[in-house]
This record gives sequence, structure tokens and C-alpha cells, in this order.
Amino acid sequence: MKHRDTHYFLWFIFFGLIAGAIYYVNHHNTVDSESIWLLVSGLLGLLFGADWLANGKFARWYDLIIGIIFAVAGLVGIAAGFGLHLLSSAPASASAFISQTALIGLSLAVLPSLVHAVLGFSSLNHAIRNK
Repeated sequence: MKHRDTHYFLWFIFFGLIAGAIYYVNHHNTVDSESIWLLVSGLLGLLFGADWLANGKFARWYDLIIGIIFAVAGLVGIAAGFGLHLLSSAPASASAFISQTALIGLSLAVLPSLVHAVLGFSSLNHAIRNK
């Protein structure tokens, strides 16, 4: 198994499946947007890197896009942890996607933001190093 595949497999299993199942059990059979993001993005990472899907040629673009999304969410959350609220001047029309606690459904709390940053920068690393 390639390093990239291991990255998305662990992402899918631990942050998607296990964390999503724990949330589901502890929150009266509901799933939050964070769990959905992590489950689906981990699964898609595995699928886009698969040889049977255009010999994995979509992997680099997927890594780049998902890496930017998660790295930005992570950095915004980390900045908020230090009291820098980068989204406070966001237009009201974006309120469906941006709040003080979430960016497009990804939590801006400190621990999830650190996880997002690591996952995002790891994905960007795969995008840059992928041949």
C-alpha cells in the first residue's frame, strides 16, 4: 500500500468511520457535518487514488483541492484559538457556509483545527510529490 493510500485509509477509518460512529451513538442517532466531511473525504481520497479509476490520475487534483480546504479550515481555527478571528468580516451572504464555530461544516475548535491542518498539509504534500 502506498503512503498516500495509507493516509486516506487511516483518515477514513479513524476520523471518518470511528469518530462518526461515536458521534452517532452519543448524539441520539444523528451525524454532524464534521463527521460527514471526514468520512466522505477519506473515502474519496481512497477512490481517486485507485488504479481502476483512470489509473489514479485524479489523485493529484483531489489531494490539492481537499488539502487546500482542510489546511485553510485548520489555519483559520488555529488563528481563532489565538484570538485572531479571520472570519469576523465575512459577508452576511456567506453565513450559510461560515460562522464563528465552523467553516463550510468543518469545526473551528482548537483540536479539530489542528487535525484539519495536519490532514490538509499532508494532502498538499501528496499533491506536490505525486508524479
